[in-house]
Amino acid sequence: MSSVSENKTFTYSAAGKLMLFGEYLVLQGAKSLAFPLKFGQVLKVSSSDKILHWEAFANGEKWFWVSMDDQLNLIDTNNTGAAEMLQSLFKYIKHIQPDLDLINHYEVKANFNLQWGLGSSSTLVSLLSQWSDVDPYEMLANSFGGSGYDIAAATAQNPIIYQIRDNQKLIEEVQLNREITDKCLFIYLGKKQNSRNEIKKFTSSEVTEKDIIAMNGIVEQAIKVSTIEEFEALLNRSEDILSFILGREKLKDHIFADYKYSIKSLGAWGGDFFLATFRDLDEARNYFKMKGLTTQFTYSELVK
Repeated sequence: MSSVSENKTFTYSAAGKLMLFGEYLVLQGAKSLAFPLKFGQVLKVSSSDKILHWEAFANGEKWFWVSMDDQLNLIDTNNTGAAEMLQSLFKYIKHIQPDLDLINHYEVKANFNLQWGLGSSSTLVSLLSQWSDVDPYEMLANSFGGSGYDIAAATAQNPIIYQIRDNQKLIEEVQLNREITDKCLFIYLGKKQNSRNEIKKFTSSEVTEKDIIAMNGIVEQAIKVSTIEEFEALLNRSEDILSFILGREKLKDHIFADYKYSIKSLGAWGGDFFLATFRDLDEARNYFKMKGLTTQFTYSELVK
C-alpha cells in the first residue's frame, strides 16, 4: 500500500487480456488459457489538495474525469455512469482500508481503444488494488464480477492457465510453441460485447462434467502440441463445445465459411476479437481486410 506524500508520484501498470480457451466454462471450474497483452493501462497517483480528482485517457485523448470530496461525494464529472462505478470502487477501498488517504490526483492512461474489450475494467481493478493493497479478486467480485482470470493476466508476464478449484485460484504461467504462435492473427470484429451481460446469459446454459473434462484436455494439450494442424484441431474442438452449450452458430460458419483455416471466438463469444490461423500472413491480412476488418495483430504484436 502506498500513501502519497507531497511531490511524490507512484506509478502502476496492468496488462489487458484475451482468453483463448475456457471461455464461460472457467466459471464452472474448467481450466482456461489466457494471454496478457502489450496493451494495458498505467495509473499515476500524486498528492492533491482537498478533493479527489481522476482523469482517464485512451490513446492520448481524455475521455473521462471526475472530482469527489473527502466523503467520496461526486462534485463534478463528464460521465455519471463511469463516475458512480469509480465512486463505488473507492468506497469499497475505504471500507477495507479506512486509514488510506484517498484524496489524490489520479491519472490513468490506456494505450488501446477501450471499445476493443481488452480489459479496461479488469486493468482498472488491478491498478487500484496495486495502489491500495486491497485484494483485486475481492474488489472485482464486489464490482464488475467474473472469474478473475483477467485479474491474473493483468500482472502476468507470460500466457497463463487459470482455474478455480475448491474455491482456490490456480495460476500457472506457460509458453506456447513458436511454430504455432507465428501462425496466429488476432482480428477485431467490431462488435464489443458486454461481458457481464454475456455471463448472465451463460448461467442458464447447461454444462456437464464431460464438457469440463473436455475443455481441461484442450488446455493441457494446447501447451504441448508442436504443429499448427494439431493446434487448429484444438481450436475447432473448443468451438464445437461452446457452440453446442451456448446454442449459437460458430463464427466461422456464420461469417467466414470460405476461410481456409481455423477461426476461434475469444472472450465474450461473437464480439470483440477473434483468432484466425494462417499459413501466409499477407494472404490472411488481405482476406480480412476485404471483409472490412482492418484492426489486426500478429501474436508478437499483441501478446506480452
